[in-house]
Amino acid sequence: MRTREAAWIATRHALHRHPELGFTELRTASRVAQRLTALGFEVQVGGEVMRSDAMRGVPPQAQLDAHAHALRGDNEAASWIARMPGGQTGVVACLTRGTGPISAYRFDMDALPIPEASEQRHKPVDESYVSLHQGVHHACGHDGHTAIGLGFAEWLANADAPWCGTAKLVFQPAEEGGRGALPMAQAGIVDDAEWFFAAHLGCALPSGEIAAASRGMLNSTKLDAAYLGRPAHAAANPEDGAKCAVGSGHCDGQSTCYFARVQWRHTRQRGPYCRGTARNIIADDCRMELEVRGESQAAADYMEDRARAVLKVAADMHDLECIITVVGQTVSPLQNERACQLVMDVAGATVGVNSVHREFRVTGGEDAPFLMRRVQANGGQACYFIIGSDLTDFHHTAHFDFDEGSIALGVRLFAGLAQQVSAGAV
Repeated sequence: MRTREAAWIATRHALHRHPELGFTELRTASRVAQRLTALGFEVQVGGEVMRSDAMRGVPPQAQLDAHAHALRGDNEAASWIARMPGGQTGVVACLTRGTGPISAYRFDMDALPIPEASEQRHKPVDESYVSLHQGVHHACGHDGHTAIGLGFAEWLANADAPWCGTAKLVFQPAEEGGRGALPMAQAGIVDDAEWFFAAHLGCALPSGEIAAASRGMLNSTKLDAAYLGRPAHAAANPEDGAKCAVGSGHCDGQSTCYFARVQWRHTRQRGPYCRGTARNIIADDCRMELEVRGESQAAADYMEDRARAVLKVAADMHDLECIITVVGQTVSPLQNERACQLVMDVAGATVGVNSVHREFRVTGGEDAPFLMRRVQANGGQACYFIIGSDLTDFHHTAHFDFDEGSIALGVRLFAGLAQQVSAGAV
């Protein structure tokens, strides 16, 4: 494996230079699919592995088409793009060796809509792998996750690798915003899996440390609210307009005060924004992006109900129509003790691991649990664990970068899990 570490880092650099947002990962998914096919995996993509009716928060078709058009000269992507319509950029690859259990492993691929730092002493700048796409940045480490997944695929494809059974690699789009896992889960891609593992780099856990289970991930619902009113002349007859800005501003203030009083977390990704055709016209269109979170599903459901009530009351007060759309969701992982213990056992025997924790608190959100719960509903075991990696800045920031030595460690961990699962060492 050590001889391949530089190649895996180079893969990460190539992905980092070309970040793609959720459901637009055509270039990334195409390269993943092409590499897996070359390694001998049976590869499925697009509608074969995602249910389009379960997809939320999909970019407008014009945006998807424009991105596909921008890749028209990319010969590596061309043969795959037609198989990934409407944002269906998921990839699932299977490899079978003899008889044994079916195990599934999830790796997410998407980036974030945030600019990357451009000054010197930011390692991607200094080493020339900084994002080439303005305003888009792999600021959460998913390029590292994808590189780990491809490195793990190499190990599985090696004829001398000590494993048997069926390994299923799930390369998931649109983890950010909680959008990509659900349509893949509902497509049934992991219904036959007896084991499921997913992991995240960093999360404030130092390099060389492994946490067998993440705790504290929040249940969340992401909502788009559109206020629709009536335009009017801003000076001559403003009273005849239904003022979206006033209604949304009232809602924004009330939701901030209300949610601040309760103990569950409420995060507004952005405040309200209006679309007016001119400054002397009362805007008839205003949109808000909101997110509610809770440590339990009951808390998150309560928060969503209250958010919807506040939005509706604000609309009624100002004679507006309010259209509310769910555009994403995350749920807390339900960790199986047997799977977590297996991670601990493998980590404890893996070169490069200095310490192993049974659990580590991570208070973000994640949609891989939709896949976990699908496996668990069919009697399988699942675990979501953390691979420690020193960070230059925390996730979702312009200066984010991670210790690339964690990529090879991640490959070794997944290889160890595949080996031990197939050996029945639990």
